[in-house]
Amino acid sequence: MTFNGRNALKAAIVLFIAAVVAALYFTPARQYMTREHIGEGVALMRGLWYGPAVLVLAYAIGCIFAVPASIFIIASGVVWGWKLGGMYAMMGGMLGAVISYFVGRFLGEGLLQKFGSAGRMVERQISSAGLKTMVIVRLIPGPPFAVWNYGAGVAGVKFSNYYLGTLLGTFPAHMIFAYSADALFNGTMTQGDAVRRLVIVTGLLLALTLLPTIIKRFVRPEPAP
Repeated sequence: MTFNGRNALKAAIVLFIAAVVAALYFTPARQYMTREHIGEGVALMRGLWYGPAVLVLAYAIGCIFAVPASIFIIASGVVWGWKLGGMYAMMGGMLGAVISYFVGRFLGEGLLQKFGSAGRMVERQISSAGLKTMVIVRLIPGPPFAVWNYGAGVAGVKFSNYYLGTLLGTFPAHMIFAYSADALFNGTMTQGDAVRRLVIVTGLLLALTLLPTIIKRFVRPEPAP
């Protein structure tokens, strides 16, 4: 592929992703990402023996086009419970994260070098970011899942650090949201059971919020290369 052809392909990928994201968020298609339609999807997947595969693929595709991850995690937790549902959601999230990373890496090829000394400084900072840094980044609430996925690829984060950091950093949130969905929507619970579940969910969410601060305080900074 020629240089011009490569640039044309990059432009086409960017335009395609942007067009799909715009269609999802700025057209009537947005209504399908509501709680009511999640319920319809849950009802459909309950009757499919291949439902887990559908969920994994849908979540992976959703990651590419910046569909909120919570939609898939909640649906998975409701359909299969927090244990299996959380694991299925993790599989879909990781698949989407890997695809997005390599798309970002392709699109961002040579991008930092175009910004001169500022770009080189960013590149040095990125090269020194290891696994612990990636875990902390993934634990901190903030930019959508897809932003970190593409950003890590564009910035050239080492894949092994990206993959393990994403796996470890997003696992707590996936399991907590799946557990919350399972607790709120499934089964019949006594008042005492409901209170205990609520206390557990509150504690887990609080722990997830404080975890990045705890890691930063007790984990030594990674040495510069």
